[in-house]
Amino acid sequence: MTATVPPTETNPQGSSSVLPPDMRVAPRVWVRQNLFNTWYNGLATLIAAVVGAILIYYGGRFVFVTGQWEAVRKYLTLLMVGIFPRDQLWRLVAQMYIVASALGLTWGTVTARSQDRSEDTGTVARRPSPFDLLRRYWPILLLLTVILVLTRTIWPTLFTLSTIAVGLCARAGAMRLPRSARRPCWYVAGFMAIASFQVVSGTSGNAWWWTSGLFAFAAFQISSARDFTKLLGTSMVWPVSGRSRLVTAKDLVWLKRSVQILAVATAVVVVRLAYWLIGDTSGVSWDKWSGLYLTLVASGAAIILSFPLSLLLAVGRRSSLPVVRWLCVGYIEIFRGVPFIALLLVAKTFIDFFLNVDTPLSLITRTIIAFTIFSSAYLAEVVRGGLQAVPKGQIEAGQAVGLQPFGVTRLIVLPQALRAVIPAMVGQFISLFKDSSLFAIISVRDFYRARELIHVPVEYSTTAIAETLVFVAFAYWALSYTMSKESQRLERHLGVGER
Repeated sequence: MTATVPPTETNPQGSSSVLPPDMRVAPRVWVRQNLFNTWYNGLATLIAAVVGAILIYYGGRFVFVTGQWEAVRKYLTLLMVGIFPRDQLWRLVAQMYIVASALGLTWGTVTARSQDRSEDTGTVARRPSPFDLLRRYWPILLLLTVILVLTRTIWPTLFTLSTIAVGLCARAGAMRLPRSARRPCWYVAGFMAIASFQVVSGTSGNAWWWTSGLFAFAAFQISSARDFTKLLGTSMVWPVSGRSRLVTAKDLVWLKRSVQILAVATAVVVVRLAYWLIGDTSGVSWDKWSGLYLTLVASGAAIILSFPLSLLLAVGRRSSLPVVRWLCVGYIEIFRGVPFIALLLVAKTFIDFFLNVDTPLSLITRTIIAFTIFSSAYLAEVVRGGLQAVPKGQIEAGQAVGLQPFGVTRLIVLPQALRAVIPAMVGQFISLFKDSSLFAIISVRDFYRARELIHVPVEYSTTAIAETLVFVAFAYWALSYTMSKESQRLERHLGVGER
């Protein structure tokens, strides 16, 4: 509601202001104003109430009275981990503890950095209460509660509670670290994520590349943060010429690049030596990963891998170099025009032929590759829409202060572009997560395929079909809805569409 403020001594001209809505309206008044303000609105409300009551009645009756949930209870482990070797389940337990520690460390670091910014700016940081966390993650907690209720022993409950406790302890520890330890915490969390993966898959083959890449990046960042300007104008003996001379600005650039290269090379050599001393440890083959566990791993891997690839494609499509632009346009248009099912069949049949490798890739690896290729093409168009929304004046302002094209893109364009396309990007992530159910077409035992295995025995070949479908659909909904709510919270925090 808009009202005009009359002229006063402090406001002689008067002004137009928006009066805040009354947030303390009585429930009866709110219902009358919003649901029964007209006869057709009241009729629609009554019809919706009757239909909703019928759905709640029959849905509750199915869940609590007539539903045959014994099949889900009996084969709950099959739904969670599929055909994963039962004698190797300790690997998943260890992985969950490590992942909980990494998530707790990351959560604590983010919270601590938020508190640091509040202290620097003199503002008060609002920490979420337990009720806020419950309101944000209640679908996940409800899914977890349903799973624990269906278990037959107390051990899964104890494992879940201990995992949560480990994550909370890691968060509390990260919040008590000094400010200088904020950046190393990110590297430690990344290393723990890689370690959790290799606990299950082992360290054989080229697994050391993941760790060496992380350590090389950390070494590059730490060496880049060193201040070499204090050497400017001092006398040094240079190793190439062996002469002593004053350090110039050009020498500082050369010295910084040399230190960065040396740090990265040292990190790679140290990691390779450590893996050589440890030796190749066997793990569980990817072809034996299945169930909800495989769905989460494959979806997470595709999201992580497709996001940077989509950034490169979106930026390359706007490049002034014709070859780069044509390649990116061809990639995006081809894989956006091909059905995902066709890509899955190509991944199952022909991808080894294109790669020309001696050892065939596992079916899971080929599926993740196809998943990443498909999702990156769609994400690239989403990011390109955000890039086009950035005003040209922002780019010109960055160039005016002396930033190079890469610096303008990284520091000015991409932050604004990604902020503008958060809803579309998270929507694509949710669609990507649900598309993982198509893995069943090429006999990958994902969550949906594991549900089909329940009905192979004669005992449940024609019974409990609706119950298993409802359970799988509920799990997909809980995870997707949580992603959607987190996206909305991030939009409110960043003020998307408001400023």
